[in-house]
Amino acid sequence: MKIKIDFRLLDVSLEIHALEDHLNLIKKQISHLIHVEQSALDEYRQKEKLKPEDPEWNMAQENYDHRVEFLLPRFFFGAFIVNMYAVFETAVTEIARLIQTAQGQEISMGDLKGDFLERANKYYKSILHFELYSDNKTWQTIKMLAELRNAITHVNGRLDMLNENSRSKIKNWGKQGVGITSYYNYLLIDENCARETFTQIRLMLDDLVERYKEWDTYKKSV
Repeated sequence: MKIKIDFRLLDVSLEIHALEDHLNLIKKQISHLIHVEQSALDEYRQKEKLKPEDPEWNMAQENYDHRVEFLLPRFFFGAFIVNMYAVFETAVTEIARLIQTAQGQEISMGDLKGDFLERANKYYKSILHFELYSDNKTWQTIKMLAELRNAITHVNGRLDMLNENSRSKIKNWGKQGVGITSYYNYLLIDENCARETFTQIRLMLDDLVERYKEWDTYKKSV
């Protein structure tokens, strides 16, 4: 019995699975590093025979907290957000080009004005007449992902270096308890936020890929 494999947009599907593996590895790696940091802290205190009332005890604790509560989530989950957005943008662009070619459209997404999300939304809706996303909640998640990615890539997560509009959006999301906070004016994204955002983006891309395949199969059959 032969197994039929659909190679259309296979790279997109593989990248989505790779992102999930990456997120799970991040969780394990952070847990391991926290254990290493805690062991190093305990060893230092024992070696120096420190007591809680000693200034060095608190200094060591502050250094531990800084690494565990700030540096680890900032760099691990921040990098994941950037990678996730890259997979999203590439997939949306590739599918748009495939539909453009099949329809014989002369206008490309790059011909439109605006940032990537504005151009993609406009292009799918008005030029390709193909839905990019299924509901407004999905679109809000996509916009949040783009905003977080831009803050990380353009200003290294420095909230004070963002324009007022972007800074206000991020602060509002933080008030909603979605796992977005700040530490010494740096953007912080926790595991719950990264995982929930990934879940929504994965569902959106899986749906977009499947709808494209159905559309492509039907178009080739008529």
